[in-house]
Amino acid sequence: MQPSDLFDHFTRLYRPYIKLTQPLLDRYDIHTAQWLVMKDIALHPETTLVQISKRRSIEKPTTRKILKAIDDRGWLNVKPGEDKREKLLSLTKTGQFVHHSVKKRIEQLQRDVLNTMDIPEENLEQTNIVLEQLYHHLLYQIHQSD
Repeated sequence: MQPSDLFDHFTRLYRPYIKLTQPLLDRYDIHTAQWLVMKDIALHPETTLVQISKRRSIEKPTTRKILKAIDDRGWLNVKPGEDKREKLLSLTKTGQFVHHSVKKRIEQLQRDVLNTMDIPEENLEQTNIVLEQLYHHLLYQIHQSD
């Protein structure tokens, strides 16, 4: 196997996956980027724009636009942090409900896809470990070049 094979397979997977999940997001008029930021906030309540930007590897202006779209729907709580310039972000009750509803539907879709493939659990676990290691290594390389 060539190293490019792994990355080619990984990047090729993205578009079909988005096409499968987008109809679930469309029910709430959410784009993929908004969903990923909502997931991030749900996992890290009282987070900041800078923290989201770093964890998601997206530029701060892009993060700001996504947060504005989420906030415009009433799904975002914003409260001042210890530093007056810092704003702590969490999901409102409505935002939590939307997050939970979408997450439940996407997880079911993911289970359905995997159940049709008959992949041994050990293979899925090993793949997850390798992808997680690769992710952290790529982030490390990005932050080294900053």
